[in-house]
Amino acid sequence: MKSKTIIVSFIALFVLAFALNVVTAMDVPVQVDLVKVNSVELNTADTYIGQVGDTVPVYVQFSALDDVNEDVKITVYIDDYKVDIEDSEILRTPLESGVKGYTARLSLKLPSSLDLEDSASEDTTLYVRFKAHGYTAVEKEYTIKMSKDLESLGFLSVETPQKIIAGSSFPVDIVIENNGHERLDNVYVKASIPELGVEQRIYVGDLASQQDTDYDEIRDALNKKVYLSLPRNTMPGIYELEVTAYNYDATVSAKKTIVISDVDTGIIPGTMAKTISAGEEATFDVILVNPNNRMVVYTITPETTKGLIVEVAEPIVTVGADSSKTVKVKVKATDSVEEGTYSVTVNVNSEAGSSKPVSFTVNVDDEKSSTTSRVTTSTDPVVIWTVVLVIVFVVLLIILIVLLTKRPAETEEFGETSYY
Repeated sequence: MKSKTIIVSFIALFVLAFALNVVTAMDVPVQVDLVKVNSVELNTADTYIGQVGDTVPVYVQFSALDDVNEDVKITVYIDDYKVDIEDSEILRTPLESGVKGYTARLSLKLPSSLDLEDSASEDTTLYVRFKAHGYTAVEKEYTIKMSKDLESLGFLSVETPQKIIAGSSFPVDIVIENNGHERLDNVYVKASIPELGVEQRIYVGDLASQQDTDYDEIRDALNKKVYLSLPRNTMPGIYELEVTAYNYDATVSAKKTIVISDVDTGIIPGTMAKTISAGEEATFDVILVNPNNRMVVYTITPETTKGLIVEVAEPIVTVGADSSKTVKVKVKATDSVEEGTYSVTVNVNSEAGSSKPVSFTVNVDDEKSSTTSRVTTSTDPVVIWTVVLVIVFVVLLIILIVLLTKRPAETEEFGETSYY
């Protein structure tokens, strides 16, 4: 009897484990209702014609066959190429059984001509995958026939430096390819920032198709650089870079967002606080450091402070590359200024118009004023010359008195020695 109970228990545990395994292995309960590639509706039996190198939107619409409380990840991808071609979107809204109209909007950059064989077209497979935690992934397959135009250009990459400084020159690194089935001669590339009126064009040359094996020096893809020079007064911000490749038969354009920064500045103030009295002045130093590889022009503008007169020795300063310069700022207290502490600010402006304030503290002390006044009076030039003249006059007067008092004595002495 006991052995039968044990066997029944094992069977129950096995059935329970099997049931749990079945639940765990359940497919994601979704049904694909619609797939569009570049606005073209596809069925599993259909074939979509795609041009190499194109970026196409992929629209997926599906229904829920059961409740799903986990996040559902929708992925579209094309496999078996050198570069991963994939895009994903996570639907964080729980799926409700019987509800239709769930959507995902994605995009794919189709394989380039470098990924295809020498033929003018090639079939590839687009996969649409649904995945959720605790479920088995579900996939649907669609056929895309990759095709080459007779004449077609494409960009494999458009790269710019991460840091672009106003007033500098920077490279636009471009890899251009011939996506077509025919050789393209005399190809040009133009890069521009329309908002700044900046534009530059270079000659690329001839681009062969993959089927052109007659000329080893002519390739189907080339790497080129276009250098753009920014105006010195370019305001920092976000701009749109446009790149166009073209020849007589084909043209292609691409856009890229770039961020232009202000020039790097180093501002080192000297003594931050000084004490003066009414009518006196103090001098502060502002050291401008230019760590850039080009000359930078600064404009220094003082702010108005009541009771003080602020003057900048050099309002416009030119600082060479990787160097520094010291600018004097004179602060004079008016005769009517009240005793107290004052903040003096000068704004250091770059060529692009951005401003960085530098502040100093001026203490006006009345006690120092009276002491200084006495010192100043005692050292006044008029007083000094007056004292000198008085001393000279006294000396001369003493000499005169001495001479006058000595003459009678000398006459009397001469008379005493006379023989008459």
